[in-house]
Amino acid sequence: MSDATTDHGRPVGARPASAAPTQTAAFVAPEHLTPATLDRLHTWYHGEEQKPLALRNFLLPELATSLAAALRAIPAWDRHAAIYEGRLKKTEFWGEDVEHDPRITISQFIVRDINALLDDGAMDAAHQKTLEQFMVFSVLSDALRGWIKAGTGLELRRRTVMELAAYRDSDALGAHQDLVPGRVMAVNFYLDEDYRPEHDGRLGFRDGKGTESHVTPLFNTVSLMPIREDCWHWVEPFAGDRVGRYTIAIGQHLEGS
Repeated sequence: MSDATTDHGRPVGARPASAAPTQTAAFVAPEHLTPATLDRLHTWYHGEEQKPLALRNFLLPELATSLAAALRAIPAWDRHAAIYEGRLKKTEFWGEDVEHDPRITISQFIVRDINALLDDGAMDAAHQKTLEQFMVFSVLSDALRGWIKAGTGLELRRRTVMELAAYRDSDALGAHQDLVPGRVMAVNFYLDEDYRPEHDGRLGFRDGKGTESHVTPLFNTVSLMPIREDCWHWVEPFAGDRVGRYTIAIGQHLEGS
């Protein structure tokens, strides 16, 4: 591949010869640890085309299944709604009372205090162990960050933001940008075993040229989404007679930001 320069100023060339950390293999399916996948990650992030990268069957099957069960078993989800006000500001509401407000652009369930799920007696011990295992993979170790670095070359900080989310019928996220200082991407893990394409709730993305793309949140798919000044993303309304589209979303930020 010959060197080129993207419209966001990064050089494009061959990926530096590096591998994902050895501990990543304890969490991620082998087909996503190959040089071919890391090359794909490099091309996605440094290329001109800006859109989410979706990888199916990303986590090891037993981890994905255990995570899905743990999310379903969470004893109390908090009802969350919000109104976007400009690029960074939003007004948040909790509970059911505000959902009739026509200005609402976010409606979903989230867990306000993820750490409380790990308190003694808060959940079944097996589910707590699964959540702890995922936190080791995604935050406390370099397993996920190192895999991203092996593909993109990005030095990412350990301190991050994690959100557990779920949706009921008509829940959605309006178009927004997440222009948090230092944030360069979001990583979304889709963990609803009962999800089917007819349930909708796709991730939508629009680049600076107005081109739209979508990710269907099939079980054990991960989407990596670039955060750019001229890009927007959203979640289309979920359709179904149950709570679903269980998602773990993690912001990724440059080291030093």
